[in-house]
Amino acid sequence: MSEEEVCEEEVEADDSAVKKALHLFPPGILWKFVLVGLLGFFTQYFILTYIDKTLDVDITRWPFWLSVEAGIIVTFILNDQWVFKTDYENSIWMRFLSYEGTLFIGAVFQWLLFIVFYGYILFVGNRFWANAWAVFFATIWNYIIMKKFIFKGGKDEDSGDGGGSAGERAGSAPVE
Repeated sequence: MSEEEVCEEEVEADDSAVKKALHLFPPGILWKFVLVGLLGFFTQYFILTYIDKTLDVDITRWPFWLSVEAGIIVTFILNDQWVFKTDYENSIWMRFLSYEGTLFIGAVFQWLLFIVFYGYILFVGNRFWANAWAVFFATIWNYIIMKKFIFKGGKDEDSGDGGGSAGERAGSAPVE
């Protein structure tokens, strides 16, 4: 085999890896996912702040969990209807329960990474960077699980973009 043929095979292998990565992480969907996550964070933050300023209660108890759940509901609806929209295989309730479970596992994963990064490697004693990297890896976990299992569709599962064009749901009439 000539050197040129070897180079061509390496380029084809690189193209295949790039195509696989773009299929799993299509830029449009990934940016929407990050934007929705930020909206969920701010929803949680503003609800917690509002309760803290208006009620005389300990915000580390039920107000915290109420704000977390509000953020989860907002992000679930947007992920379900905007980010991963397709003809879903599962009912909305099954997707929601799966979503809650995935976020719980992701939170445990994030917590464990934070402990490792903060206490043992890389960012010893630096809360900000330890948490930032833990959030980064937990976000990747959440995205992959959601795309592959929770928000997977029936017909257009392999398209990577949820199917349909703007204003349309896959397999349905255009949305007005």
